[in-house]
Amino acid sequence: RTSPFLAPLLAIGLAAASLGAAAQADRYPSKPVKIIVAYPPGSATDVAARRVAAKLTTDLGQSFFVENRPGAFGNIGGEVASQAPKDGYTLFAGTTSEMVINKPGGMKMRFDPARDFTPIALLFTSQPVLVASNASKFSTVADLVTAAKARPGTVNWSQVNAFQQVVLSAFEKAAGVRLNIIPYKGTALAMNDVLGGQIDGMVGYPAEAMAQVSAGKAKALALGGAQRNAFMPGTPTLGEAGYPLDLVVWGAFFAPAGTPQAIVEQVNRAVLAANRQADIKEALAKTGSDVQLYSVPEFTNFMNAEYAKWDRVVKEGNIKLTE
Repeated sequence: RTSPFLAPLLAIGLAAASLGAAAQADRYPSKPVKIIVAYPPGSATDVAARRVAAKLTTDLGQSFFVENRPGAFGNIGGEVASQAPKDGYTLFAGTTSEMVINKPGGMKMRFDPARDFTPIALLFTSQPVLVASNASKFSTVADLVTAAKARPGTVNWSQVNAFQQVVLSAFEKAAGVRLNIIPYKGTALAMNDVLGGQIDGMVGYPAEAMAQVSAGKAKALALGGAQRNAFMPGTPTLGEAGYPLDLVVWGAFFAPAGTPQAIVEQVNRAVLAANRQADIKEALAKTGSDVQLYSVPEFTNFMNAEYAKWDRVVKEGNIKLTE
């Protein structure tokens, strides 16, 4: 039981803490803000984070800068960001891999994405593309499935992150095939081997896929999302090929859990304002990407649905992730 003499003091303390948090939010940002990206410079998430960071720097009057902390399918950057002070001066540019796939996939993690982070705003969404080498003689998903069924485990397909590993595992299950999935350290390395015919294919994304497909150096077999992509309208979805999968990758800003809600809301509004600008819309369109302008509650609902969706996909597929 609280002493009647202590109650007023506790009330004063709580009021002071509340006023302190409000004052902190009112002054935000009063110094540079670090954005941790869990992938190398030049990756899709890195490019998107830097593009929006430049807008935030202009609009909010302080430098928003990127620090790359790659490794372990995004887990290294996620761990560092989760342990940062809860003051809004360290943000995390997270992706589908480390935020919703790695944990149900059984990877060892020193943070819990749903518990340790607060959702802020989406940066982009994109679709995976099954890209085949010209040397493979696969022109359609049906060709790939026929070859994989005839020679189980001999069709070589690359993956470079947890999301791509789950895409391929989900496809294997849906099509009733077994591929020889080869881990690569980067998309560029995988694409070089696809173009050279050393492997049969890879999981790519629209911009990199179309650069090679348009030049006649590779073939785009199918998209992993539920809808066709305006950037590559001639490429069917896996659903059209008979495998109704809806596997979309995204990048987004998060803050360590406990960051003042006023700061989370402020950054959300600034990101939405940036994503409404014509040059960012154009940049997204040129990569076959998109973005939804979610408020904080809407993005939180999106994330809750993603946690449940990917937990189900990974567990139903009995997918065990490996680095």
